[in-house]
Amino acid sequence: MNTQNRIYVTLSPRVRKALELCAALDGSSSASYAANLLSVSVFQDIERSAVLRDLWTQMEHEAVEKGSWEGQQFSPLEKLQGEAAPKKRGSEIKSWFMAGDHPDDYEQGIDTDVVFNEKKSAYLKSKDSGAEGFGTLMQMFKADAYLAKRLRFSAYVRSEEIENWAGLWMRIDGSEGRTLGFDNMQSRSIKGTTDWQQYEIVLDVPQESSNVAFGVLLSGSGQVWLSDLQFTEVSSDVPTTNITQTDQEQPQNLDFAG
Repeated sequence: MNTQNRIYVTLSPRVRKALELCAALDGSSSASYAANLLSVSVFQDIERSAVLRDLWTQMEHEAVEKGSWEGQQFSPLEKLQGEAAPKKRGSEIKSWFMAGDHPDDYEQGIDTDVVFNEKKSAYLKSKDSGAEGFGTLMQMFKADAYLAKRLRFSAYVRSEEIENWAGLWMRIDGSEGRTLGFDNMQSRSIKGTTDWQQYEIVLDVPQESSNVAFGVLLSGSGQVWLSDLQFTEVSSDVPTTNITQTDQEQPQNLDFAG
């Protein structure tokens, strides 16, 4: 029995008849109509509560980090009972959020002193020299406007005493958490101390794409600043930087000859 039918069979006969009536006009099955109605109602409740909105945003962010809603270790009831609102990492930047495998080792914010061409910058830095893994300042948007197009993400980045590496990154997501394109600049990473320099990532956005995720990441101690971000559609003459793509059409060197 699928999820929609499981929802439907728990309802009283009276409610089922009401759903059958509405579904007949809608042209869908009673179970499907019930599931859609429940979905709309649930999200309306979330929108009406500031606490629920914050918790739902946090759950979505965790799902983005893992690339899936499955196996998410999250207890909303415990959080609702234990605190009025979720804890936030660092000063908040509208539309942006922190992620990574060790986001608590890093902090972010807006810098009005370090600017590029009189434009404010955002920064991402380690909290101390013992920062582990990586942290990223990121956001996501729907891919609809760029479907079947080649997309360039560019930004100016400045760095200071980066011990490991940093870089821009962009990922094209498909349905069910599939990655259709990705580049994080690791092969041409930013290290040490550098002045403002423009970097770019170019990826194809296939017709079946759902979302585009992007940001700047930092691994290890140091600090990066980010400014003058742009998204531009480019022609097929501009090569992609997709690290998941290969030009090799057949398996090679199967006998390890060198």
